Amino acid sequence: MKYFIAGEKLLAFNGKCGTSTMAWAIIRQFYPEQEDYLKTKVQWGSGTVDEQMHHNFVPKRTHPNAPVVQIIREPVSRFRSAVAFLRLENKANIDQILDDLENETEVVEVRRGKLVNNFHFAYQDNFRGDITYFPLSNIQGAADALGITVPLIRINSAPTEKPVLTEEQKDRVRSFYADDVRLWESIQ
Repeated sequence: MKYFIAGEKLLAFNGKCGTSTMAWAIIRQFYPEQEDYLKTKVQWGSGTVDEQMHHNFVPKRTHPNAPVVQIIREPVSRFRSAVAFLRLENKANIDQILDDLENETEVVEVRRGKLVNNFHFAYQDNFRGDITYFPLSNIQGAADALGITVPLIRINSAPTEKPVLTEEQKDRVRSFYADDVRLWESIQ
């Protein structure tokens, strides 16, 4: 697991939980030289610097050595967002995507290996350390806990419509992410 270094604290890099927004805020708050570089030296293919994903530019750690802030998203909502973001419905239907996650069938092609290993689908309860949790709906609270005072700029909403799941499919998602469901329920 990866953690963004945010001053004297860390942010758990939990995909589809506001990490693009938080990465840019961390750079603007704690790494002004990096912000200047991204604003003045990098030529973006499209959009402005405020519309890019900056994950790769934030300093990271693999193991936590400081208090951790983690943003949590309701597992079905996170699954739907990941499917939309990766445009997986162009490659397979929802049942095939779920089969791939549950059984590692490798029916769904993704860059860099198996779908189940893609960080957008990683379990949310795998992070370690002294963690303070925030629901995605309170991303500002997470920013405050990290000492971020710059305004948050929403970046990287899923580019396509999120899929509609049947009740059975929602149950499959909840079953696959059972520990995440318990974690989510614990912070409500």
